[in-house]
Amino acid sequence: MKKKLKLLLTGLLINAVAFAQAPVKLTVDEAIQIAVEKNFDVVIEKNTQQIGKINNNWGNAGVFPNISATGSTSIASNNLEQKLSSGTTIKRNGAILRNMNAGLAVSWKIFDGMKMFATKKRLEELEKMGELSFRKQLNATVFDVIAAYYQIVQLNQQKKALQETIKFFEERKQIAESRFTIGTAPKTDYLQAQVDLNQQKGNLLSIENNIRIAKANFNNLLARGPETVFDVDDVIQPDANVNFTSLQQKSMTDNYDLLLAQSNLSVLVQQKKEIISQRLPAVTLNGNFNFAQSKNDAGFNLYSRNLGPTGNVGIAIPIFQGGNIKRQEKVADINIKNQQYTIDQLKNQVSTSLVSAYYNFQNALDLVQLEKNTLLLIQENNVIATERFRKLAITSLELRQVQLDYINGQTRYINALYMAKLAEAEMKMIAGELRGL
Repeated sequence: MKKKLKLLLTGLLINAVAFAQAPVKLTVDEAIQIAVEKNFDVVIEKNTQQIGKINNNWGNAGVFPNISATGSTSIASNNLEQKLSSGTTIKRNGAILRNMNAGLAVSWKIFDGMKMFATKKRLEELEKMGELSFRKQLNATVFDVIAAYYQIVQLNQQKKALQETIKFFEERKQIAESRFTIGTAPKTDYLQAQVDLNQQKGNLLSIENNIRIAKANFNNLLARGPETVFDVDDVIQPDANVNFTSLQQKSMTDNYDLLLAQSNLSVLVQQKKEIISQRLPAVTLNGNFNFAQSKNDAGFNLYSRNLGPTGNVGIAIPIFQGGNIKRQEKVADINIKNQQYTIDQLKNQVSTSLVSAYYNFQNALDLVQLEKNTLLLIQENNVIATERFRKLAITSLELRQVQLDYINGQTRYINALYMAKLAEAEMKMIAGELRGL
């Protein structure tokens, strides 16, 4: 009884350890969520976005007044000798002179040719560009996660397919070895079968190494340690119901490169308004409240104090600046025109990229169906060829070619699935749909 209980506990312990060490299965949506929160590029871009928010305020636009307080105190020791008109002579050594000054100054530009409003609008656009840059990075990161995730799925499928194929190569080697042993086939058939088997085992080792590297790179995207253990889904399922018309419309309204270019155009327009404002007068209100006090141990003026406000209105009317404003305005016009051309160019590039991705998507879907049907034929041909080889109806080289066709067919089918999924994600990225969960 004790022995059975001990064996039971040992079995439970082994199962518990195995369960604890089992890799956690990670879905693509879970991976996207992790990347959205922790990816280094996303976090950096999110922090950079805060700069635009901090800078966007009326104070930075120049609307508010500048207020400053000043103060000073001094003390001096003087040897004083004075002769007054009354005939009195004042002579004193070491006379102490004390001065104290304090003031409050206000300078408020109440009109600057509407420059402050143009500046505020420019700051708003810069804040918007920061938000768009963040979302663009988010969109690109989600695409990278999808591409990297399904690359691992692709490699896993290739590994599984190759493991199944190796069984056929092992069977062929066993048949060739048996035939050589009983003297019904030359040794070269057996040797070639062994060489081919070793080559496939070498290919399997390469795929396993590629999986390890792909997982390490994927962990880096998720800002995790490269050796973090995880597993992925077993299948690649492209969305055959992608609405291309909808994606076309969104690519013209939600593509982040286009949105950034349009915001940059708005910034250039506001910069031109800031330049034009230099042609208009500027009105500034200035005010001061001053306190001054002086004490002297000797001399004609022994004590003095001043306290009170002062104020003035300053008007600056630009008359001639050496043609600089006109020159700046011409440059601004050229920059605006070039940015408009850039937007048109981007629209054309976005449309071209989307159409190309759609063509790749449709082509990949067609290849998936074709290669799937072809693979079924190759699988059946492989079984028949193996039996024929067993019965001496075909040569070892003929069976080898059938088996290589089987490997190539599996690779083409898996690659077509991956390319379809990649093209699907690319279309959604161009349309600005990959924004995370």
